[in-house]
Amino acid sequence: MFASIEPDLTTATSQAEEWVVWNGTAGLLAMASLGRVEVGPAGPQAWLAAPFDMVGPFDLHALTRDGWIEFAACRVMSRPRWQADQTVLRQAAFEARQAAQARFNASQQARFGSGAGQGGGASWRPSEERAHREALALPAEGALTPAQIKAAFRRLAQKLHPDVGGTHEEFVRITQARRALLRQ
Repeated sequence: MFASIEPDLTTATSQAEEWVVWNGTAGLLAMASLGRVEVGPAGPQAWLAAPFDMVGPFDLHALTRDGWIEFAACRVMSRPRWQADQTVLRQAAFEARQAAQARFNASQQARFGSGAGQGGGASWRPSEERAHREALALPAEGALTPAQIKAAFRRLAQKLHPDVGGTHEEFVRITQARRALLRQ
């Protein structure tokens, strides 16, 4: 059974303080304050205030004593702790994202063969490029700039979008052509 905690000096200071919320997986940083605090058999349990009120319950004593707690993919910490640890945390998050990208690329290469996950992919064929160029009414030969591809798409989208009389299929075809040519 939880009971609302009467604010003492430590809790009042903690609740007024802004805490750093770091999600290294997504590389997101935000500020939050404490919301609800309750006392239970394990001591004071806290939740962050909205919009982070899904973070909790966590041990309030651990947060104030250590300056940080882990919660799911986030680390909630004091500003001084963030200042001290941010370089290491950012580097670890970067390395984790790099490792995830490498795993993804390896799985794509295993699935589609050499060149997958590197832009065009192994399935890219010159005949597809011709079809994409035709779909956007672009020249069949020669280099294309991203600006040329985007301009051709916009010109056709004004005519082929379903809201202006085109069909969904036509619009999807030119959208896919634009994506494929920009990737290439």
